[in-house]
Amino acid sequence: MQVESLSTTHFRNLSHAEIPFSPGVNLFVGENGQGKTNILEAVCFFKFGRSFRTRRETEMIRFEEAFCRVSVACIFEDEHTEKFAASIERNNQKKITISGEEIGKLSDLVGRYPVVLFGPHDLRLISGQPSDRRRFIDMVGCMTDGAYIRLLRDYRRILNQRNAALRVRASRNELEAWNNELTERGCQLIKKRVGMTTIIERYLHEHANILEVPFEFSIEYDGAIVRESDRIAGNSGEVELREVFEAKLLSLRDEELRRGTTLVGPHRDDVLIKIEGKDVRKFGSQGQRRLLAILLRLSELTHLETELKEPCILLLDDVFSEFDPRITGKLQRLLDGGRQVFVTSPVELDWTASLEVRVFRVNQGGVTM
Repeated sequence: MQVESLSTTHFRNLSHAEIPFSPGVNLFVGENGQGKTNILEAVCFFKFGRSFRTRRETEMIRFEEAFCRVSVACIFEDEHTEKFAASIERNNQKKITISGEEIGKLSDLVGRYPVVLFGPHDLRLISGQPSDRRRFIDMVGCMTDGAYIRLLRDYRRILNQRNAALRVRASRNELEAWNNELTERGCQLIKKRVGMTTIIERYLHEHANILEVPFEFSIEYDGAIVRESDRIAGNSGEVELREVFEAKLLSLRDEELRRGTTLVGPHRDDVLIKIEGKDVRKFGSQGQRRLLAILLRLSELTHLETELKEPCILLLDDVFSEFDPRITGKLQRLLDGGRQVFVTSPVELDWTASLEVRVFRVNQGGVTM
């Protein structure tokens, strides 16, 4: 897929104009606070039908305006075209259309608009909370697997209902019924995540070899149920995750009733990333964390393009400012693989790997070539 043009009205500080894009590299140059990231936000909006910067969508509406609109015209590998458009009003009303047809729910966008974004906020994938890494694994899985989306939705629904039952100290029979549903969906979700983590790990090492990353690292899915299953399996052969899950729920029943919440399950798991066998959150340098973060996004990119059989759009928000010229050059050559790339930078970059580079100057929301 390629984005041919972007049009905005009252979207943050961007001037009302249509911006035509290069099918290769699009470089947005300007000082901080001029609107470079706003362009990426607008282009990326249709990945999930929401902003990657804020949960309060009215923040995207220019001050003192009643609404904002954004639309992108896209062309796909089979040469068919689509126009993705969204309007947001001050009363939180939102409407998203594809070629004029309103979508029924945001999940209808998943996998239809293949975009991968990397920015400074992605350091959270390495040094942030377990929820940041769970969300990443789930997001990559959901982009190519409709069953993953439904499973995640079902698990969250069951978890919320079980927590509500715990808070009102429901009967043992009712809790057992919720336990059955929770363990069934929970074990399925764990297996999905373990499989997705294994795929990401393979791509991580492939890209690390190309970039000649100068340190050893590992990534693995981690949680109480997985650890206990591995421990038992090490002594007596393979064990079903469900047996371990059920045993954990039984042992924690009194504590869960006291606290009114579910204390074990995939909603509490993590994805462990280590450098030289040590937790990167505690022992990794800022440079190592930043490089691992972009390796995760590159792995997401490779997985999506492999599964969707469609070049993805890659958005890079001030990625190169902290890398040395050697890594920057290797990254540019790796990224310039027949896909469309959008890059923001405070200074113009020498993107010698590509013949198709279009440079835009961004100043106070205005965009010029």
